[in-house]
Amino acid sequence: LMVAHFGLAIVLALFCGVLYHGVTNDISGFQNRLGLFFFILALFGFSCLTSLGVFANERALFVRERSNGYYTPLTYFTSKLLFDIVPLRVVPPLLFGGCVYFLVGLVPGVAEFWKFILTLVLFSLAASSAVFLISIAIADTGLANLVGSLTMLFSLLFAGLLINRDRIPYGFKWLQHLSFFHAAYEALIVNELRNLSLREHKYGIDIEVPAASIISSFGFNSQAFWFPDIATLAALFVTFTTLSAVTLVVFVRERK
Repeated sequence: LMVAHFGLAIVLALFCGVLYHGVTNDISGFQNRLGLFFFILALFGFSCLTSLGVFANERALFVRERSNGYYTPLTYFTSKLLFDIVPLRVVPPLLFGGCVYFLVGLVPGVAEFWKFILTLVLFSLAASSAVFLISIAIADTGLANLVGSLTMLFSLLFAGLLINRDRIPYGFKWLQHLSFFHAAYEALIVNELRNLSLREHKYGIDIEVPAASIISSFGFNSQAFWFPDIATLAALFVTFTTLSAVTLVVFVRERK
């Protein structure tokens, strides 16, 4: 699984690099950037569903060995976090981002590049920690797969591309604050487009529009990055990881 994740990250990065190569600073280039970021997040988000098997396949073994006192639940959880979740969710974004960023020709700059990588890594960690919580909390593998897929789809729905933030009914606006897709998508867009000017030549007229004004009309906060977006991703990762550990310690145990 690890080799597959690493290999696919490189292959798909090369594919996206060729498909979006030489992105331009006009309206079509703006659209291509939005599409690229959305595809990247969907790719890493749904690939995180493989985390459902990290615990599900060993649930019975864990319960038996825990009851025999071979190790504590936190020892088991830490080993899974360090040697399953982290390598699969940190290395692939590094490989993918390192390839695709320069092939596509995203905004040049050392700070912008590392912000791009940081966003991908934190998004992958937040999404995988949510899936890991589901795999621990739900014993039935089929139901866990269904809940995991629905979680990804609902988070994707509130990312900001499929529906404008200002058009979301008031009673559902809180869901956007729980969407790791929205936090990562806005961070990627702001990092790339905040200081970019779009130039378009139509009907003999040259038009220049700041990209920040367009992303604002899309419902994104053009001044956001570290807060609330990066802070939200980090907080979601910590929260889901903590809930996973608590669920494992308190609820996953032998029945007498």
